[in-house]
Amino acid sequence: MRVFTWIVRSIVGVMVLICLIMISLAPQQVVTHFNGAGLADAFGPRWWLIVLPLLTVILAEFCIRKARQKRRKQGMLQVPTLTGFEGQCIAVLVSFNVMLWVMLQSEIQSLLVGGIVGLL
Repeated sequence: MRVFTWIVRSIVGVMVLICLIMISLAPQQVVTHFNGAGLADAFGPRWWLIVLPLLTVILAEFCIRKARQKRRKQGMLQVPTLTGFEGQCIAVLVSFNVMLWVMLQSEIQSLLVGGIVGLL
């Protein structure tokens, strides 16, 4: 269980750090919603982006809690290997974090491209 908790919290820590760096690079106004056609239809201040790392933390702690409940029920709290459920949780967290990274990158892409072009 300790290995799983360590892996999950490491993934979350790295993602929160990346999110905070990217949020600091984001413009003051960011897209908060896209319509069905993929066009931006709602905007808000960049501090709204703090919700994304918070969702990651909540999802991770939920996975840890559910894994602990499953291990307790099966009498496997002290077993050092990962269970199938824990592997699935790690896969979900990684996928969720990749999705968040893509979303944050799209928010600041124009700013970064403009900055790089300005340096050349």
